Amino acid sequence: MKKRKIVKKRTHIRWDRVIAVAMIPVVLAGIYFAVAQEPIQYEDTTVVVKEGDTLWGIAKDAVGEEVDVRDVIRHMILNNNLKDGVIHPGMTLKVKAVKH
Repeated sequence: MKKRKIVKKRTHIRWDRVIAVAMIPVVLAGIYFAVAQEPIQYEDTTVVVKEGDTLWGIAKDAVGEEVDVRDVIRHMILNNNLKDGVIHPGMTLKVKAVKH
């Protein structure tokens, strides 16, 4: 009787599936923290433009690091009818600021 040689079959690791499974906790944590945060509250304020002020600077002062400044600038341009986005010293602007 001949002995059969036992050949072990190598297991092929499907790295794409390993990564997908490993990402599940990261995605769930991101969703949890996005939902668990308190919503940002705003208040309407007015700002008088001074020499050297920019829309970016005014928006950043109004919302800090909590909100995307580009959204605030867009809102300022629309609400203050700034067709070209240019501001001048002495102008009064309506700004939505983060309520503290």
